[in-house]
Amino acid sequence: MPKAAAERLATSLLLLALAAQIALSLRLASGPFGGDEPYYVEKARSLVANHHFPRATPTALAVENGQARGLSDWRPQGYPLFVALCSGGNFAPATLRPRVTAVQSLLIALSVFLVFRALGRYATNPSTRIITAIVFGIAPWPFEFAALVGPDSIVASLTAIALLLLGRHPKSVFFATLLFSITFTFRPEMIVLPPLLVACAALIHGRHQVRFVMAGAAAFVVVFAAHYAYRINFTGQRIPPVFGGLHIPDRGAFEWVDTWTGTEHEAYDFVYALTNGQPSPPLPARAFAGDAERRAVDAIVAHVHDSRHYSSEDDAAFENLARRRRREHPALAVGARLWHAAHLWLNTETNSQTLNALVYLPRIIRRAILGALLALKLAALAAFALFLVRVRSFRDDAFLVLCAILVVTRTLLIGVVLGWFTHRYALNAWIPLLACAAAVLRPPRPARPAALVAQGSVNSSATDLSAAQTPRFAGRESGLPSASQPNRSSASAAGGSA
Repeated sequence: MPKAAAERLATSLLLLALAAQIALSLRLASGPFGGDEPYYVEKARSLVANHHFPRATPTALAVENGQARGLSDWRPQGYPLFVALCSGGNFAPATLRPRVTAVQSLLIALSVFLVFRALGRYATNPSTRIITAIVFGIAPWPFEFAALVGPDSIVASLTAIALLLLGRHPKSVFFATLLFSITFTFRPEMIVLPPLLVACAALIHGRHQVRFVMAGAAAFVVVFAAHYAYRINFTGQRIPPVFGGLHIPDRGAFEWVDTWTGTEHEAYDFVYALTNGQPSPPLPARAFAGDAERRAVDAIVAHVHDSRHYSSEDDAAFENLARRRRREHPALAVGARLWHAAHLWLNTETNSQTLNALVYLPRIIRRAILGALLALKLAALAAFALFLVRVRSFRDDAFLVLCAILVVTRTLLIGVVLGWFTHRYALNAWIPLLACAAAVLRPPRPARPAALVAQGSVNSSATDLSAAQTPRFAGRESGLPSASQPNRSSASAAGGSA
């Protein structure tokens, strides 16, 4: 198949698959708000009604300062603003959720398409390009939370587009950094990534580094200043913290489950059942550092069930258990964080859109498809690992190197530094990971032996000396190419071999 025809076919297949992903997401866009969604919706509703964000009440400030128990304003203001723009003033779930889902799905699809187009240089043959289009189109993970009223899908799309601009269009560094910096007004931990990635991009490009960094720093300062102005207005303080403290009624329980090597479902099921007055599921033996800790947890659970209320004293008891484990069993604590980093990727989670689409199929076919998707995930992770091994052969492509840096730093930040294992927090690294995995399909450039490099240098020097000794008129009178007018066919051949 001709290369142009293969490109058209691959693009068509990708667009059809992305349209199907959007349709599946919209099909799921129904039901009442739950989890963190009411917080974003109510803040957006207040913004639309009053044309400004509400100020913190004395009670809210007490919670934020850790002086009272409750939910602090630790979520930034960016996503409520996005929800307000999507709402059109209508915050009914039946209206708002489809609108938010449509915008988030379209942005994810746009990001996937732009990254696919950027990988065209690695299409060694038509079949490779078509395979890449199919994988990008059917991969369900970038769309996993498109139907959720939450910031992760927006952060994922902004991150992918910003990396593409930083890597392939360095002159747009101000706009790229502006997009990238906006992500920390959606998710607070993102604040550390734009400065790091812009600095890495400056080192990779290697030209006009000072100007590049200064333009990126200016964009970052613009976003930071706008965010900090919101914090001043919200708290009424002259120098408030950059973000609100993470104060939630069950923080101690989550801190304890974060210290053991469990799955996301095991941890969340235990905490939510306990704090909502439901029977607690049995915990695996690996959840405890010893018999003493098991007895302490059983005592806390029994007290909660007897009192029918999860109190601040119960939460403080879990917090003390977490601190004691980190103090007395540091190896277990470190091992848990390493496990969290791996669990962000090595899990059997599949998005709800896919599960709903497969529910009408026979069980054997459904299991086969889910098994194929799991195999695809493992293959993508293996390909990314291979990319890290071969990263030197991609050093000329700043976009892919930045993608790899983001995947690694995001994984370490969430899993090791913060100690979280919620796989949703890896969402904004999925598109960069798929980009690196797809590029690995191209064979790496073979390294030239040192002897040949030296020989080429000698031959080049000899050729340059010979050309320098040739009279300027030799090329015109004898028909041979001169040093100032090289033969077109020779130049083309040299360019092709390079």
